Amino acid sequence: MNAGRSPRPGLPGRRDGGGAAPVGRLDADGLRAEAVRLTGLTDFGAPGHGPALDLLVAALEAEARLSPAGRAEARDTLLRALRTRLWVHALPAPPVASEPPVVLVGLPRTGSTLLHRLLAHHPALRAPRLWELLAPVTPPGAGTEDLVAEAERHVAELTRTAPELARVHPTGANEPEECEHLMNTDFRNSVLGLLSYRVPGYASWLAEQDLTAAYTLHRVQLAHILARRPAPAGSRLVLKSPSHLWHLPDLDRAHPGARFVVLERDLDEAIGSVCGLVSAARRKRSDAVDTVEIGRDMTAATHTALSRMYAFTTDPSVADRCLTVHFTDLVADSDGTARRVLDWLGLTAGDALRRQWHDHLGRNPRPDHAHPRAACGLPPTGPQHVSHASEAGS
Repeated sequence: MNAGRSPRPGLPGRRDGGGAAPVGRLDADGLRAEAVRLTGLTDFGAPGHGPALDLLVAALEAEARLSPAGRAEARDTLLRALRTRLWVHALPAPPVASEPPVVLVGLPRTGSTLLHRLLAHHPALRAPRLWELLAPVTPPGAGTEDLVAEAERHVAELTRTAPELARVHPTGANEPEECEHLMNTDFRNSVLGLLSYRVPGYASWLAEQDLTAAYTLHRVQLAHILARRPAPAGSRLVLKSPSHLWHLPDLDRAHPGARFVVLERDLDEAIGSVCGLVSAARRKRSDAVDTVEIGRDMTAATHTALSRMYAFTTDPSVADRCLTVHFTDLVADSDGTARRVLDWLGLTAGDALRRQWHDHLGRNPRPDHAHPRAACGLPPTGPQHVSHASEAGS
């Protein structure tokens, strides 16, 4: 936002640390009180979110080594989530989608963004856009154009403050984006806990939690998004986020009948690429980033994630709802891979859709991404691709 200009009614103001007053110590009770003051609402819904917020805030203060800009961003993220939670609980819940969603699951850096955006061109697949995920309900006094403009400012700020992160994961206000934003509203989000911030205490706690309630609220927010901008009758949501990987049974309980596209990549390459992504994300929020620690922690988190993912996707009750896509196939033949997914879903790819894919691929070449293996304390060559059977049994 322009300096000296008040935010639109209902929209959170942006703090970027660039000349703004420093943000004080994060305090969960203070954030709740401010959300109540700004919205005039008091019902946060089920109290289960409270311990998660308290623990996350404590970990951000004690463990995250936040820079002033990082503390301001964390505050805005948490305050946005609290305000969204209040607005969601103040409105009647719309009907949920009749068709189970398609969910892309896999480690970060396995090609899910590319595949998600290709699939989103199909008229029978509805992918939430970034502006919708940042504001799943429309605040009082705001219109769609305000929400899109706020998302555009969000993207511009990301590009300004973390150009490498924006380059390797490009996005836009109207682009399909990860639905992990909706997990913030219950303060149980593995992207926050493992990727964006150094909060090992919160991450360890979250890994052992049942996230069914968080995914139930995730589904309610998706229903609000669809109520505001309806999808064609019979269409399916197509979702993706690495945050789901550690909690797939909980997601499946909240979205019964969901179908899963499972993205795989050589494990050595995946870990190296994830470490580069996490290093860029942490530098945006901290001036004290330990890349060797990132290498160690991401290696452990990756093995846990894959073990859980394969245990879930190979379960006989789930396996027929899963389709595996290999990163090398997706990169080598994006068109053919996307058509294989559509065929599995009972959808077709006509000439017009394939022209859209061709245009998208031409406008969005895959960015180069260095894997900082040495800087992250990883060996030059690491473990090779791990099979379903061996990973599920680990």
